[in-house]
Amino acid sequence: MTRAILHITDAASSGVLASVTTLARAQSATPDLDVTLAYVARRDSPPPEQIRRMAGPDVAVVPWARRPRLALPALLLRTTAALAATRPVLVHLHSSRTGMVGRLVALLTGQRARTVYSPHCFAFDRSDTSAPRRRALVALERLGGLMGPRLLLVSETEEQLARQVLPGVRTAVLRNRVDAAALAARPRPDPDTSATDLLVVHVGRIAAQKRPAEFAAVARRWRAAHAAATFRWLGDGERALLDPSVEISGWLDREALLAALGRADVLLFTTAGEGLPIAVLEAQALGVPVVAHDVTGMSDVVDDGVTGLLRQGADGLLQALEELAADPDRRRALGEEAQARVRRRFGLDGLAEDSFAACRRIGIPLGEETP
Repeated sequence: MTRAILHITDAASSGVLASVTTLARAQSATPDLDVTLAYVARRDSPPPEQIRRMAGPDVAVVPWARRPRLALPALLLRTTAALAATRPVLVHLHSSRTGMVGRLVALLTGQRARTVYSPHCFAFDRSDTSAPRRRALVALERLGGLMGPRLLLVSETEEQLARQVLPGVRTAVLRNRVDAAALAARPRPDPDTSATDLLVVHVGRIAAQKRPAEFAAVARRWRAAHAAATFRWLGDGERALLDPSVEISGWLDREALLAALGRADVLLFTTAGEGLPIAVLEAQALGVPVVAHDVTGMSDVVDDGVTGLLRQGADGLLQALEELAADPDRRRALGEEAQARVRRRFGLDGLAEDSFAACRRIGIPLGEETP
């Protein structure tokens, strides 16, 4: 008997999209299992054909809305229709808004026990969130937990946070994964900067969550005190959040992005909050050392002083860059150790089986008798 899994997200871009398509592709290789990815497009979502390539030929990819302003009504109406028409063994909701809407619909259609939610970074956990907004977001997540208590978190620190803040939730960890072996096998292009002229990059959408102003501040302070360096943002978005001290690549296809990332001397990741960032895993799999804020999800992949450097604030990030700029051998050693660790802990081997085991730990039987 064929079973069905339905993934739903309204965050169909960047790391969330990479995480969801990677998981769906792995699950779709399981015999007698139909996997569907339904998504609501964002302004920076890739074209549908690219999303289908990312998910693989065995995943049914269904765009529910291609205009961001229709996201909320599309989520509500299409999720209701999908769950009323079918009874998947698993409904996997990705990102905060989808998590709220989907858990409400699952509760009303009697599919609460088959539904799991992955926030891919709790909105209340971002360090750029004000205290009143944080309290409101925590209240919403607690309401969501009452509607659907089963959570799959992408890192151990995200799971710890959920258990601390959200009473009554049932949690398991399913780490984000990347094709570490393929990334490690890619030839590293010759750097386009010298050892004294660092190429420092960030990867992702230019958005407040990534703290682009802090990335730009580090760039300005570096140039005021040191030899020339190139600070480049790999991606696009709200360009007004960056000043001319930072180059902007614009949107890159995957091959161009990996090539640009592989040329970097350092990934400077100034994020305000993460679940477990795909961009950092990919950089490390390529052997690029990482300097990052010590936020949820980062210490799971960056072992401070061993596979990268974790710091707080512009002062700390600038100091870390100075340390690595002065010591190319240390940059190389951090990158090599990070590359080895990503292959051991965050590769694709066993991803589908691990996802099924994580679901069973939180009470989703995947086709067995529903509790």
